[in-house]
Amino acid sequence: MRNISYYNENVFTKFDIINLFPLKPDSHLLFLLVVSLCITSCNKCSQEKVKPVVLVAKPERINEEVSELIKQQLEDIDTTKTLVIENDSLLAIKFILEFYEKNDFTVIWSDKGKYNQPGDSLFSIIKNAEDYGLIPDDYHYHRINNLFRTERDSTTKKYDAVKIAKADILLTDAFFTFAVHVSKGRLNPDSLTREWKSSLIKINLVDLLNDAKKCNTIHTVIDTLQPKNQQYHALKEALKNFRLEFKDTDWDSLATRESDSATFNERLKKRLIASHNYTETPEDFDSIRLVNAIKNFQYHHHLTEDGKVGKLTFKALQSTKKDYIHQLEMNLERWRMCDYPSDKRFVWVNIPKYEIRVIEDDTVVVESRVIVGEPEHETPLLKSTIRYFIIYPYWNVPFSIATKEILPILKRDTSYLRRKNFDVLNGSGNIITDKPINWKKYSKNYFPFRLRQRMGDDNSLGILKFNFENKYGVYLHDTDSRRLFKREMRALSHGCIRLEKYMNFARFLIRDDSVNYPFDSLKMDLLKEEQKYVYVRHPVPIYVNYFTTEVNEDDELFFFMDIYRRDEKMLEELGRK
Repeated sequence: MRNISYYNENVFTKFDIINLFPLKPDSHLLFLLVVSLCITSCNKCSQEKVKPVVLVAKPERINEEVSELIKQQLEDIDTTKTLVIENDSLLAIKFILEFYEKNDFTVIWSDKGKYNQPGDSLFSIIKNAEDYGLIPDDYHYHRINNLFRTERDSTTKKYDAVKIAKADILLTDAFFTFAVHVSKGRLNPDSLTREWKSSLIKINLVDLLNDAKKCNTIHTVIDTLQPKNQQYHALKEALKNFRLEFKDTDWDSLATRESDSATFNERLKKRLIASHNYTETPEDFDSIRLVNAIKNFQYHHHLTEDGKVGKLTFKALQSTKKDYIHQLEMNLERWRMCDYPSDKRFVWVNIPKYEIRVIEDDTVVVESRVIVGEPEHETPLLKSTIRYFIIYPYWNVPFSIATKEILPILKRDTSYLRRKNFDVLNGSGNIITDKPINWKKYSKNYFPFRLRQRMGDDNSLGILKFNFENKYGVYLHDTDSRRLFKREMRALSHGCIRLEKYMNFARFLIRDDSVNYPFDSLKMDLLKEEQKYVYVRHPVPIYVNYFTTEVNEDDELFFFMDIYRRDEKMLEELGRK
């Protein structure tokens, strides 16, 4: 072992080179190959510059030494690459360099080896990142904590300036990264993959940090970057309360169901007691208490309150305490990714809740159940504007439905077209009536027709269709299968949204046009059974979203089924699963 060390009056520097495994002559080629692979495997990373251990005896010299080390680390840094310090990747390298350059590379978060007030505030924020639904180690929590816990050399008791410099740079990256994440989220809303969204921040984060540091308002600044809408803050508070309420309680998934009902009911009771759904009511029998507990559980999971453990209730009972916490975290993330409407009035669809709301001046003026796309044909998330609706629409059958679902039926039963009121159109859009069609000759690879269902009450779109421009070809509409709205699970369509209270919705849309087209005119047009386009005088924005938790006006917390497994995909991408 070779030991190199040198001293001056105030600074002790020590650099050890340890060779535990001397190389044999014929091993040098292999060694060089391994080193080469290690270098090329991180060609998108800027590794921290290797420094000897710098130990400082006098506290008044620490800031000077740390600042010099920060400057050495960041000078000539390649901002197109990811900087790696203490095996952690720093995302905000451009912000970091600009910030330190504006501050002459001075130490920011500590003074003479100890946290200053801004440093203490920021470290507290990242330590408690879970209060925001975030992950502390995404902001180097354990790395920073370990560096500051061991900033004194165990032998000499002197300050390790290298560790303090590393911690300072990590804390700066933590601020910028946390600021971006708490404002705009960590994921791409379309692909649900990680995305660094610094370009979406409209304010100068470097100036913001400078002001916050000078005024010691780190916590206030972070909080002002969060979404402003009420539901985000209600869910954030619900997450805090949920952790507090169940800090001494836990439960496992109720994943199996014994044939012995007494055994299952006992396990069920323990599960409902643990989640605070089961309450001891002296005047009721135990069986009645259990039924009431199940109803209470169903109420908070937006399920049919029948007191029975059906398929969906049993599935919901499989959620553990950690599952609920993660569900709340993922919905906070969605609110950060979502721009809440600033419109005076708008239409809001929540897919997992199977619900549409019309909001005007922060008040719900229309509320209705909806049917959404099944998991194989998801209703897309979108923003658009409703400009008109159609009375007695045709249904132009999409090619995929025509060839995959209807064509196999026609090969067995050609009367299906007549019974379901379908026209067959050629490539020019003309109805084919002159001769029978041998459907067995056709397939999805050769289908030169278009199917169109005639208007009427038994049309699949019902009697009203509400159009809005979107690249997915989906819309809102009535349905001829209105009994399906009573179902507990209503992910049943091919992607379009079926609306139960379609007349209430239409009445709202034409409300501002009472002179030219009053509601009585709509009722008269429906009696005529003729197709008509009705243009909305004041077009209404529509937002189709996906939220699996919600807090109502009475601060009650509700959980909805993750029907498209989007929570699960987000958890996997964020390393929570």
